Amino acid sequence: MKIAILLIVGSLVVSAVSGFFVENLRPVEYLKDPPVVLDIPQGIGFNEITERIKTAGLIRSKKIFKTYAVLSGKANRIQGGGYSFSAPVSALELLKILTEGPREISMTIFPGMTLKEIDARLSELSIVVKGKLLDFNFDNLTTEYPFLKGVDSLEGYLLPDTYYFYENTRPETLVRKILDNFKERALPFFRTNDNVANVLKIASFLEKEIPDNDERRIAAGIIEKRLKNGIFLQIDATVIYAKCSGRFLDCPELFKDDFKIKSPYNTYLHVGLTPTPIGNPSVEAIKSVIEKKNSPYWYYLSDPKTKKTIFSKDFDEHNRNRVKYLLNNR
Repeated sequence: MKIAILLIVGSLVVSAVSGFFVENLRPVEYLKDPPVVLDIPQGIGFNEITERIKTAGLIRSKKIFKTYAVLSGKANRIQGGGYSFSAPVSALELLKILTEGPREISMTIFPGMTLKEIDARLSELSIVVKGKLLDFNFDNLTTEYPFLKGVDSLEGYLLPDTYYFYENTRPETLVRKILDNFKERALPFFRTNDNVANVLKIASFLEKEIPDNDERRIAAGIIEKRLKNGIFLQIDATVIYAKCSGRFLDCPELFKDDFKIKSPYNTYLHVGLTPTPIGNPSVEAIKSVIEKKNSPYWYYLSDPKTKKTIFSKDFDEHNRNRVKYLLNNR
């Protein structure tokens, strides 16, 4: 009789413990402010990982989760990286996700892409919420990246390249990764941090208007001469940037009235450079500005058929070239 009672009590205890264990492995009822982002730095210990998971509100019980992870042999197989959760998951599902590792998302910044275009693409790929890159305050990064001092926008500093991010990456993490690339690949070509902003502005013009690097060097020399002599740069790409509020994709073609747009970016109305670059130039475009060539030319235009740049020594020659290459080709 006693044995039977003990068996019954033992069975009840096991059932209660199992029930408690299973209950605490169930998903939490809801997530606070989804998506919940979980960042696991490389090299941290299992206890700290569990603490981060609990703080993020992804598990019911830290002790039960740790016990299950140890018993399942997965405690030491959790991979570092960034994770994003839009809905609750069970502890079993969570551990499976963490041992498989985060999914990296490829994001290519193409030469000439603007800040707004990059922000939109990051949103499409679920890397950063739309608008977060535009609103990111980088004032606290100027010590680490001195070339940002006095800069009002990241336009021009997001070096074109292919990057890999995780879903719902923090804006600061993303910006630091891109700026580190700029620092490594582009900054060595600059003489000082003082001329970075102006070089990027001119490079962004060339990136939009001239594909050939040798022609870019000649055009960079022309732009410098015109700046020194207080002559309007009259660069069409700056008008497009003004017309479509910092975007080139899907922007309609320019019409005569567009050149009268009142904007500090309109180089037909304002002498000097634009307030910011009009896109993010490649290393090749940046080098073209730094390695600019002196020439007898003062004007240039692009042949719409061949994309070749046509240079002119004076205004009369430039007008003849406009008739020959632009008006006659319409």
